[in-house]
Amino acid sequence: MKNPLRVNLLDRRLTIGGWIQIGHPACAEVLAGAGFDWLCVDLEHGAIDLETTANIFRAIDAFDCVPVARLPANDPVWIHRVLDAGARGLIIPMVNSAEEAEAAVKQAKYPPRGVRGYGYSRANRHGMAFKESIGEANDEIAMIMQIEHHRAIDALDDILSVDGVDGLFIGPLDLSGSMGITGQLDHPRMQEAMCAFRDACQRHGKAAGFHVVRPTQPAIATALGQKYSLVALGLDNVFMEMAGSAAIQTCREFQQKRGLKKLAA
Repeated sequence: MKNPLRVNLLDRRLTIGGWIQIGHPACAEVLAGAGFDWLCVDLEHGAIDLETTANIFRAIDAFDCVPVARLPANDPVWIHRVLDAGARGLIIPMVNSAEEAEAAVKQAKYPPRGVRGYGYSRANRHGMAFKESIGEANDEIAMIMQIEHHRAIDALDDILSVDGVDGLFIGPLDLSGSMGITGQLDHPRMQEAMCAFRDACQRHGKAAGFHVVRPTQPAIATALGQKYSLVALGLDNVFMEMAGSAAIQTCREFQQKRGLKKLAA
């Protein structure tokens, strides 16, 4: 079965994802039902364990949506276990060199391309689809490297030249921290680095990814206008906070306009 996320990455067509930090499958059901193309379980910053991740993937699989994991580290154990749990795409954090990108790809691929171990798992229906799964996995798992350090900006051409890297995902806050200008995303050095990131992806024909953490209309328009094709919108907790704050603000404005005070007992 073709992985639509990887197909879109390779064709550089726009694909829109959501981000999960709350460890409950209901969040995945709501966001997948809203129409996201893919959903990423954040194992780096979210307090989510492997068993919960598998349950979230089960919820995502009920929809026309691709399960993705952002790993806590470029680590073979995490790569193997999350793929066995059913991830169809991986976002590998803090990749700073071609060697680190190659290491991630190698761990995610079965021989002869890589060294991923064979075994029954949820990804192959606990052995019931073993042959089909292992025969397709090397071509179906989307591999996305996260660029979060100034060393990675210097190595973009090398990283993008690694066979099996399907796209890159920029991490602006960590990138700014590595430059000693934490949070100054409009700083000229940051703008230069972001431009270099997009240009390198364009040059190599690879998808450029960006997370619009607070998905306001202007922020989304800016990301799409800059030709990012791998776009994550918001997080489950951010959507709750934004919608809750907007609803409360509407009530407060109505209260102020009408001069309402406490309701009578």
